[in-house]
Amino acid sequence: MVFQKIDIANYILARLEEPVSPMKLQKLLYYCYAWQLVAGEHLFDARFKAWKFGPVDIDIYHEFKSFGAHSIPKPPVVGIPNLPLINLVVDSYGIFSAAELSKTTHAEDPWKKYLHTNNYISDEVMIQFYSKQPFRNNFPIGSQDGFYPPKMASHYMFTFDMEDEDIPQFDSIEEYVMELQGSNDDLTQFVSEQTS
Repeated sequence: MVFQKIDIANYILARLEEPVSPMKLQKLLYYCYAWQLVAGEHLFDARFKAWKFGPVDIDIYHEFKSFGAHSIPKPPVVGIPNLPLINLVVDSYGIFSAAELSKTTHAEDPWKKYLHTNNYISDEVMIQFYSKQPFRNNFPIGSQDGFYPPKMASHYMFTFDMEDEDIPQFDSIEEYVMELQGSNDDLTQFVSEQTS
């Protein structure tokens, strides 16, 4: 079944516990779209242009632009069944800020290739790029052992020469999220100790 992209956007908003800005929603929708292409699932149609702060679907932009940099309220009950692919992408990328997601798209070829054009980022370019990323190993969902986290902006800065066998793998997405939260807590504590 193919859903409307506004329904997928609302599904993403309903899935996340924390507030979501229009910019973060755009990046999450973009990653959901890119990974559905790689996984060979057709859940929704969208078209993205490479804007200053990352990929943007124009229709979704107009739907939520009135919120500016503020959080979008949670939608009423979303009438979409459980979508494991969307859940995996949102759970994997949704723990990052809008700024971190934006920086990550800036490090990736699809955005870089289309930035100074007025063209839509092509599905073929997305497939070509993302099908080479370790996160691809999470598809089809349920068929793999472990979880391969997405490459974020910091990964591109520090691991440009990393081999595939060196890429971190976790037992589950839950382990990955706990590891990130623990790292964030450690950093917060370190900064607090240094400034007091």
